[in-house]
Amino acid sequence: MTYFLYTVVCLLGVVFQTTLPMHFAMFGGMYDLFLLFVIYLGFYRTIREGFPFVIFFGLAMDALSGGPFGLYLTSYFWLYVSILGMIGFMRVGNNMILPLVVVGSILFQNIIFLGTMTLFVPEAKIPVFLYRNVLTQVLFSVITGPILILLFHRAHVVLEKWLKTFQPEYR
Repeated sequence: MTYFLYTVVCLLGVVFQTTLPMHFAMFGGMYDLFLLFVIYLGFYRTIREGFPFVIFFGLAMDALSGGPFGLYLTSYFWLYVSILGMIGFMRVGNNMILPLVVVGSILFQNIIFLGTMTLFVPEAKIPVFLYRNVLTQVLFSVITGPILILLFHRAHVVLEKWLKTFQPEYR
């Protein structure tokens, strides 16, 4: 059932990311919501549960986004690996760290996107609106990011408790 929950959340995230920002101006500065799910998987779930979803939905975002193939997969993979590395010296239960991790993740993904842009078009200049867009993403992510990550975690805990009521007791 855990995998079903992850699949539903990720598919809704992929659909949201690839359709809504293009049709509504208020979502134009929206950050990548699947980054929050990658952070959640890195902090609260095992590698066996998280890694396949990071790879699969990185490929799904690459296929549906229209950007260079492997861009989302690369950013999600390295973000997941770096979060797993941070767990070794950070206290995962400390919710005060979540805003810093979310902001760092947003900046990390934007650096990867900018690096890819300069790789394909070396003479390209950084557009002025990009600074405002990144600032909007960072400010919005500080407010909403930790809340959504904790909601993912709470939904998973509630679902696990609910599913345990259906398991037979063995004596």
